[in-house]
Amino acid sequence: MMQPCGDALVERTGEQSELDLLRAENARLVEANHEAFNYIRCKVDSLLGVIGTRGLDPGELDDHSLIEFDPIGIVALTFQHILENLQETNQKLQFAHDEIQTVFETVGAGIMVLDPQGKLISYNQKIRDLMLGDGIDIHGKMCRDHVCGKNSDDSRCAFASVMENRREQRFTDWNFNDRSFDVIGRPMFDEVGKITHVILAYHDVTARRDARSALLAALEETKETNAKINGILRSAADGILVTDAGGDVVLINRRAEELLELPLVEPDSTPRIERIRHAGLVNLLRQAPQRGQETFSEDLNFHLEGHSPCLCQARITVIRSAQDAFNGCITLLHDVTEQRAIDRMKDEFVSTAAHELRTPLATIIGYADLLQMDNNFSPEQRAEYLQQIQNKAERLGEIVSDLLDISRIESGEGVKLNRKPNQLEKLCAEVVKNFRLQAPGHSFELDFPPSSVATVNVDRYAMLQILENLLNNAVKYSPAGGKIRISGQLENGCCLLAISDQGIGMTSEQAVRVYDKFYRADATNTAISGTGLGMTIVKHLVEAHSGQVEVTSSPGNGTTVTITLPLATGQSGTGEPS
Repeated sequence: MMQPCGDALVERTGEQSELDLLRAENARLVEANHEAFNYIRCKVDSLLGVIGTRGLDPGELDDHSLIEFDPIGIVALTFQHILENLQETNQKLQFAHDEIQTVFETVGAGIMVLDPQGKLISYNQKIRDLMLGDGIDIHGKMCRDHVCGKNSDDSRCAFASVMENRREQRFTDWNFNDRSFDVIGRPMFDEVGKITHVILAYHDVTARRDARSALLAALEETKETNAKINGILRSAADGILVTDAGGDVVLINRRAEELLELPLVEPDSTPRIERIRHAGLVNLLRQAPQRGQETFSEDLNFHLEGHSPCLCQARITVIRSAQDAFNGCITLLHDVTEQRAIDRMKDEFVSTAAHELRTPLATIIGYADLLQMDNNFSPEQRAEYLQQIQNKAERLGEIVSDLLDISRIESGEGVKLNRKPNQLEKLCAEVVKNFRLQAPGHSFELDFPPSSVATVNVDRYAMLQILENLLNNAVKYSPAGGKIRISGQLENGCCLLAISDQGIGMTSEQAVRVYDKFYRADATNTAISGTGLGMTIVKHLVEAHSGQVEVTSSPGNGTTVTITLPLATGQSGTGEPS
């Protein structure tokens, strides 16, 4: 009976040992699992920290739930997404880099990137083209040695200015190798405000500079041209008026101002043709668009207050566009008062000259016919007829001589003078001697006191012509028996020669015009014969001798012509040799 009890004890002892072993193994497994879960939690928390996510909370997620939640799988998947995003971002960055590099290389400006010491980190193709040339590499080299050092004005260094002022700097008209640049320098800063790079952009403005210079030259030329045009307009003797298609006055010079009594165009107002105080011209301008002529003219009379009436030829030229549309008119107002008067005088001269030439010619022909038809005339009669022929021939010669002198004067040839010292009193006496024979009905008086004896350098022929013209006028316009006085005196180194008559005289208006070609105070058919050229020739010859001529006269009181001539060298103004 005792044996079974012993066996049972042994059996219970063996079971207890097996249970202890199992418990120990279980404790070891629990500890191993605990360490494993802690390791997993630690690594997962590290991964979550990397991706910026809060770590695992043991109170919220126990070990059993940790296995079910699979944070490692989640983190792995997250990292997979992150890596995919990084790959996509890198591709975008590479594309952006390529874009920036393309812009950097193809931009129109030359660009350089420098470090704070002034070394070149990078530069684009435009810098090579503008400043370096092919085959030259200056990466890592000092900018000053290759750019500013070659510039004559290196005091305007953009890099140095940026580093000194720590802000963007601009320079205009910076010159390099005969080219002109606008330079912009800009600093790049790090997070603590330290300059890490300086970017310089060079804009080539050479073409703009040249264009500006050409424009300035063109503007200057335009100003000079405008000044010349304005000078021409101001000095033009003719009135100039320009109107547009709307009837506005766009240009007017001072002469047209005076004639039309229209002020110059002001900047803030544009006069219209209706303000022109001449109805005839206004009508012509209004009719211009309907006229078939491109240019037409008409004489217009102008009566200006305080001025003598004048006659102007209005010459109007129509301005048309390429499409034949009316664009306005250019009006030229040419004063033809004197020209028309000269035309009238020429007409009168032709009539007078025909009469003057016809009379002596008729006499010459008549007496010549008598002498040819009849030989029974007495010697006295033949001598008388021949004398008449000679006198009329001389008269013809005088008329022709006057015409030739005027022709030379008008052509600019003048009269060639052969000056020699001559005593004026002797020349006067010689001319008076001939006139006493030709005009016995007049009294001639010479008044040359000893103190007035004068020697002048004159052309003898020209001086005789002057005296003959003046005495001839005095004889023609003085009544029979009238006295003609020729006197001389010295004054201020000059000789004053005065020829006075007791003739019909002239008004002050007639005296002013006495030097005009073909002018005669009385041009009627009953007037005293003459061509109206004598005083014109006298004035020209006197002025050719550096002298002056003056006429004083009044109606019914005769006329005095005074000639002033400089004395010959060595002659004093007192009548005695110096």
